[in-house]
Amino acid sequence: MWTDKVYIGDHAFDTLVAVTMDEHIQGLMYKSWPPPVMAFPYKLAERRSFWMKNTPSPLDIIFARAGRIVGIFKGEPLTTRCVGPEELSDLVVELPYGIAEKLQISIGDDIRVCYSVGTAVKIMKNGR
Repeated sequence: MWTDKVYIGDHAFDTLVAVTMDEHIQGLMYKSWPPPVMAFPYKLAERRSFWMKNTPSPLDIIFARAGRIVGIFKGEPLTTRCVGPEELSDLVVELPYGIAEKLQISIGDDIRVCYSVGTAVKIMKNGR
């Protein structure tokens, strides 16, 4: 059952949330097409980059800070090439590739995550 949601502009997505370090490392590795949406929240805004090692599905990787998108990148399947913006980010969201273009999601758009109580408690316990 999906209880966490990502909102980008007027669009809502059911999402998995990576809270623990192990969940951040695992991400969407080994997930077949179409992969689920996954959010990676961080307590602090820092320069971040993601790779696609062991991830067979192409992704749109969206970086955000303080509720605004600062970068959108294509994640190439099964590569260790890192992608990410120069700007700092405190949230990264992975979508199946092509969704950002199809829905005209762009830099500067509003983005937020609504967490279930269980996820919020897990975030507080893990200090993310």
